[in-house]
Amino acid sequence: KADAGADFIITQPVFDVESFFSFMKKIENTGLPVIAGIWPLASYRNALFMQNEVPGVVIPDSVMKRMERCRSKEEARREGVMLAREMVTAIRGAIAGIQVSPPFGRLATALAVLARTDAEAEALL
Repeated sequence: KADAGADFIITQPVFDVESFFSFMKKIENTGLPVIAGIWPLASYRNALFMQNEVPGVVIPDSVMKRMERCRSKEEARREGVMLAREMVTAIRGAIAGIQVSPPFGRLATALAVLARTDAEAEALL
């Protein structure tokens, strides 16, 4: 797509930092800016779906375990936002930006991912 004139790259949702940086290494010769897809997981079931049904999405066992431990919808949503915020922090220096796709169109979830602090994120949930 870079050879066809693409101006930038948008990734699949990023859940695995190692896989993300492996991908970045493969495309570094394109010189294109990368916008990372960020998907705050809504539940363990949502994580299973993303892992098993969305081609190219890699969700490490550590993330799956964190989502599986959640005992309520609210707890799962908070954990999903915290995981998304951790991904953004881990890859921030390698990307041109992020594109947040909140499950079920929940604007507050997207805003929580974008909050400046964990306390601000928590207040949005």
